[in-house]
Parts: sequence; C-alpha cells; structure tokens
Amino acid sequence: MHGRLKVKTTEEQKAEKKKEQQKKLLAYRAGMKKILSTRKNSPYDPESFAISSQLLGLNPDIYTLWNYRKEVVLMEQENSTKDELEGEEKLAAFLDKEISLTEHCLLSNPKSYGSWHHRYWILMLHPKPNWDKEFNLCTKYLTYDDRNFHCWDYRRLITNKIGITLSAEMKFSTDRLNNNFSNYSSWHYRSTLRKLDESCIEEELNLVQSAVFTDPMDSSAWFYLRWVLSHPVLSAEKRQEVLEAFEQLQELEPDCKWILLAKCWLTGSLVLSDSQYVDKRIQFYNELIKLDPKRKGQYQDYLKIAESKIKVMAES
Repeated sequence: MHGRLKVKTTEEQKAEKKKEQQKKLLAYRAGMKKILSTRKNSPYDPESFAISSQLLGLNPDIYTLWNYRKEVVLMEQENSTKDELEGEEKLAAFLDKEISLTEHCLLSNPKSYGSWHHRYWILMLHPKPNWDKEFNLCTKYLTYDDRNFHCWDYRRLITNKIGITLSAEMKFSTDRLNNNFSNYSSWHYRSTLRKLDESCIEEELNLVQSAVFTDPMDSSAWFYLRWVLSHPVLSAEKRQEVLEAFEQLQELEPDCKWILLAKCWLTGSLVLSDSQYVDKRIQFYNELIKLDPKRKGQYQDYLKIAESKIKVMAES
C-alpha cells in the first residue's frame, strides 16, 4: 500500500548479505594479491603496507600479514642504523604506529594471538618501550574480561620488564578471583607467580577451598586445588582436615563428581602413611562410576591401580 515502508523478505536479506560478502571477498583477494606481489621488494611498497593495515583491522588473525609487517619493520630497523642523527627517532615513530595498529586490532578481537604477539615483538625492538603503559593496558583489558588468557600471558611477560612486587601482583590475582572464581586463566596465572612452600600453601589452600565451597559444580578451581594438594609440603593432618570438610560438602552436594574426585586425590596421598585409606579410595571410585558413567573406563583403570596397591601392601 502507498506510504507503507516495504519490509525486505528473508530471501532478499540473504541475497544482499551474500552480495556484500562477495564484495568483501573480492576486496580481500585484490588486497592480498597486491601485497604478495610486492612483498619481496626493497624498499617496501607503502600502498601494500597500508592495505595490510586495513585488512588486519577487519581480521587481525591473518598471520601472513603480520609476518609481512615484521619484514617491513626489519627493513625500517636496518635503515635506521644508517641514519646516525634521526634514525632512532624515526624508528620509534614507525614502531609507535605498529603499536597503535595492534591496539586497534585488539579492540575488534581482544583474543587475537597475532595482535598480542606482534605487539610484544614490536616493543622488544622499540628504542624506548613504555612497559608501564603496557602493564596498565593489561589491567584494563582484564577488567573488561578476566578470562582473556592471551592478556594473562602477556601480563606475565610484562611483569618481567617492570619493578612490580610479588605482593602487589598476588593481590591483583586475588582481587580478580574474588570477582570471578570461575576462571581457568586467573588460577593458572596465580600458579606461575610463586612456588608453593610452607609459607604460602595454607593461604592458597584457604583461597581455593573458598572457591569450591562457593560453587562446587564449577571445575576451574578444582584443577587448582589438585595442584595445591599434589604438593608434598602439605601435611597429612591438613589433608585429613580437608577430607573431612569435603565429607560435609558432599552431604550438601551429593551429585557433584568433583568432591568425590578431590577425595580420591586426598586418599591417594594419605594411603602412603595409612592403609585404611585404600578401602576408602576404592569406595570413592566405585561411587564415581555410578555418578559419572561417561568416564566409567577411566575410573575403572584408577580402581585397578588402587586394588593392586592392596595386594602389594598385603604381601609386604
């Protein structure tokens, strides 16, 4: 009818979308063809270099383009050594543009491997790298998304470049975990900060126990707990105390397989000093087979190992 806005049909929308995709594909192919045709030229082609910036802005995971830009950067670095007066300043200005490009790419994809790797590589070449700025950038990105494991890895590299104290970084890690316990990346990062010993294992055990008691069905903290429990500095008395705590937790969460697994981990070490835990361990694996039948074969293998220990202990 007259005056009524025409609504496009689903087929028309699909056709337009396909046409737009074809247009982008043609532009991408033309750009890549131009770049690859001039890639080995020295000096490099500025037009190709600009095109690579545009393509990476749209898709920062094209590794060929990051490698191409590395080749260009190395050309600029070599040229800078020939200019004793302004070479270093020109190189720094050129590298600053590369850093800006990676930041633009990270805004579109914060988990882009290529962008993070290229950024760090550029900073390692930079005459005057601003590591403090990079550290603050990591903090900002992790505030947006504390599951960004690329950023956690990058932060670990940056901490080696600045004078950050262990206590300050541990506090940051604790704050992030208190904000969100369900975070494999945060737990893993924490495990890289310091080695477990008698001075800190109690603190780590308390933190991770709080996490698993808060949300027993979330797996991330349980993996960190297993790492803590595997450390020999943890006394048998403390292991027994933790085991008793999990007995109570299981009463509240009878369908949580992670509690049973943790009890298996604990009895696996306790059995070395007290044979009574062998029977308990067998009991826990039998319960796991019923509770988690998809992994029945895995638990049966563990069960065979536990039963074989009974025979060895009986014969000795």
